[in-house]
Formats: sequence, C-alpha cells, structure tokens
Amino acid sequence: MKFRFAVLTATLLASTASFAGVVTGSSNIDFLAIDGQKPAKSMLKENHAFNVNDTQKHQVVVRVSEIIQSGSDRVLFESDPIVVAFQGTPDDIVISAPRLQNERDVNAFKQAPIISVKTPSGRDVANQQEYLKQEGFFPSVSLIKDLSEYNASGAPAAVAAFAGAAPAAVAVGGAA
Repeated sequence: MKFRFAVLTATLLASTASFAGVVTGSSNIDFLAIDGQKPAKSMLKENHAFNVNDTQKHQVVVRVSEIIQSGSDRVLFESDPIVVAFQGTPDDIVISAPRLQNERDVNAFKQAPIISVKTPSGRDVANQQEYLKQEGFFPSVSLIKDLSEYNASGAPAAVAAFAGAAPAAVAVGGAA
C-alpha cells in the first residue's frame, strides 16, 4: 500500500512539474518586446535572457545592434524591429543574429534578415520572422500598439493571442 501511494505521488508530481527553458539573446540582439509586452528595463541593461515555462507559441521583437566599419569610421547600426515567433520548449533557446562588420554585411542583412533560433546543442527551433513595419518620428514609442495591430493582421510571425496584449512590463530572470 505504501509503495502504491509513493508511486502515485511520484507520478502526480512528475506530471505537474513545470519545466522551464531559458531564452537567451546574443550580444548583438536587443529584446524590444516579449509575448506582446515590453520587457522590464533591467533586462535591457543587464540580462539578455528570460524564462519560458510552457510549450505555447511565443513571440519576441528584436533589434540587431552592431558597431560596423563605414569607410574609415566606426558607426552604430541598429536594425528595424524584427518579429520572431517560435514554439516554446523545455529546452533552452538561443536567439542570435550574424555578426555584421561592414556596410556590405548590413546591406545584405537589411535585404534578408536572418535571426537564428536554436537550442544550445545546435538544433533549429521552427520559427517565423519578418520586419515589424512602423511609421512616425519616434516609432519605438508606439511599438506595442504596432505589434498588437501586427498580431491581429494574421501576418507570418503574428500570434493572435497577443493581439490585445495590455501594455505592461514583462519581468525577466525568474519568470516569463
């Protein structure tokens, strides 16, 4: 009887355990939005990672930032926001962009931006991605509104569940 109770308890605990995967960005990736919301400011300065506690569809908006060689000068390149949607997994995920060193690399990236979504072991994680179209003098001010409209549009990287996401900061480090 005690053995049966122990097995039942172990099975119950195993079935309700929540496995968390950590999503990490490379040093040239900035997370502008996570699952339809702005990340907490502390993440932008200190932490390039957040937890994913389920296998649902997730979405990040990223910007690639890199100091490149332009003639004899070094200048900062910042890409337009790129929406990346992927399926959550209990495995860790690394989101990265290629190193951009000069104007030729930047022009090639602008024409066909490729954001890599992989596990640390190198397995590709299925994803969809495309530029988030924005307008105005300060487009980052309306990022969440633009993303909500994008998600309602049914575009390739849209996640309908985030179409009406309330503007709030996403805590990082301990929870997604």
